[in-house]
Amino acid sequence: MMEPAQYLMGFLMDPYQTLNLETDTSLLCIDELQRRGHRVFWLETANLDLVNGELQAGLREVLATSPLRLGAEESGPLSRLDGLLIRKDPPFDDSYLHLTYLLDFLPPGVVCVNSPRALRNINEKLATFHWPAYCPDSLVTFNPNRLLSFARRYQRIVVKPLDECSGRGIRFFNGADPDLASQLVDVMRSIDGRQRYMLAQEYLPAVSAGDKRVYLLGQQPVGWVNRIPAPGSDLANIHQGARCEATELTNHEREVCTQVGQWLLAQGVLLAGLDFIGGRLTEINVTSPSAVRQINAVMQVKLEIQLVDGLLESLDRAQSR
Repeated sequence: MMEPAQYLMGFLMDPYQTLNLETDTSLLCIDELQRRGHRVFWLETANLDLVNGELQAGLREVLATSPLRLGAEESGPLSRLDGLLIRKDPPFDDSYLHLTYLLDFLPPGVVCVNSPRALRNINEKLATFHWPAYCPDSLVTFNPNRLLSFARRYQRIVVKPLDECSGRGIRFFNGADPDLASQLVDVMRSIDGRQRYMLAQEYLPAVSAGDKRVYLLGQQPVGWVNRIPAPGSDLANIHQGARCEATELTNHEREVCTQVGQWLLAQGVLLAGLDFIGGRLTEINVTSPSAVRQINAVMQVKLEIQLVDGLLESLDRAQSR
């Protein structure tokens, strides 16, 4: 009987000290890969270079994850890896964009999850616009007056930056507020004072009953958790104090997951997180979807086993070509 291949896996990560260990999914997957006998290497953008068309990096083998312990740095071409997981969190800023350009130079033999081209082309806030019938009424605009008209129409709206995650930068506005016009002008300015595109959605009162995170592996929903805002808050993000509870998926939500998952898989996205409020699709997370620890807790599963199964199947297919 043929022994399973030992793969060399890279994880492109944010610095360890910046990780939220309460929600981090990457370390669970690293542990599961190592449990199965695969070698895992840690990589950060500061150690990645493009040299005469060859992508090179300083890799450090993961010796332990709790706490993180790494081996000595080994420099060389990234072609020595069998697979690379991109696990950097937003903001999806110029540095993140440029990173995807560099990763386009990965040789075809290195399986990259998720595809850098997909990360570049799929904005997590805008992707829902491909299925407007499944989503709350939404507007993306550069114009404060159009945002004001949208707020007056719906009376209460939520406004989100296009490049952030974890509830950062989200604001709620009341269409009857007499100072609304000036507030919207302010929210549309970035930190450096420049005007920017913003996403506005009608406020969904159902958020008080929770925001479901559904984890997709390919086109299949494999785990889900309901996130309930903290008292006095409308932010149903774990990083913003939401509590987690068990939930079920409706037939409608399963149908949406199948349709969106088929599209994502065709774009090169293996791992994704879909968010639902009151059955309405609000976001499609592809950069580094998390909440696996919370899903494990409420569903009494080890979702990382399924995720690693899917990853290894992708590697096996690539090796057999």
